[in-house]
Amino acid sequence: MNMYFRNSIKFSFIIFSLLLFISLILFLFSCNLFEENIELEPKIYTYSPEASLDLYIRGNRYLNQGKYKEAENSFEKLVIIDPEFSKAWEGYSESLLLQNDLDQSLEYIDKAISINSSIASHLSKKSLVLYYLGDYDASETFSSRALEIDQNDVRALIVLGAVKTQKGLYDQSKEIFDLAIKIEPDDSSIYFWRGKNYVNMFDFDNGMIELNKAIDMDRSQPAYYIERGQLYRIIGNKTDAKFDFEEAIEIAKNPRKQHLIDKAKALLIELEDE
Repeated sequence: MNMYFRNSIKFSFIIFSLLLFISLILFLFSCNLFEENIELEPKIYTYSPEASLDLYIRGNRYLNQGKYKEAENSFEKLVIIDPEFSKAWEGYSESLLLQNDLDQSLEYIDKAISINSSIASHLSKKSLVLYYLGDYDASETFSSRALEIDQNDVRALIVLGAVKTQKGLYDQSKEIFDLAIKIEPDDSSIYFWRGKNYVNMFDFDNGMIELNKAIDMDRSQPAYYIERGQLYRIIGNKTDAKFDFEEAIEIAKNPRKQHLIDKAKALLIELEDE
């Protein structure tokens, strides 16, 4: 009898353990399934004028702070809740342009233009993306269209001047940059692009003056140091060229601009091999 009782208890314990194990397996499976359902759940946001304005302000603040990924996330939410807000698509495009995602940037600025083609900044933004994609004729077309709407669109003037430089029309380019500076004298990028124009004209002295001015106005732009470093290299000043390339790498780490880091590193290697 005692033996039977002991075996019965032992058997009951085994059954209980088995049921507990099965229950644990089912519980873990249901948890995993729940997590998968959460991951597959689409992003849903609710529209309100307040939410739209808040996301727009937040996205532009992130752009100004150099937090491009955070800006991208804010504009992504904004275009979901307010898909007909063309300026939201322009901001979305800019956040990706600043991360060097040119194809996606072009797609989103095209969306902005499809919603409202009468806003000059949409057209000048597209002209800038097209310039970086190397489509200079199309870039010139959209710059000109932007200036027909707003003759004081500085970005359109800068891109148009840069295109003229690429086409060897240096005098026209200089006139355009001079006009842009009259409109926005505190914009360092105008001096940067005007400096590039002088360099292309083999006027290295004025090119250096313009690039130095751009850097003095804004030391947070790695592209300025890369351009000045290349000019130092041209005139045979390898020490200052090396400093500028190294400075560009450090500046491009925050916010991270990997394509500029890669470019500066490649130039450093070339410089050391000379």
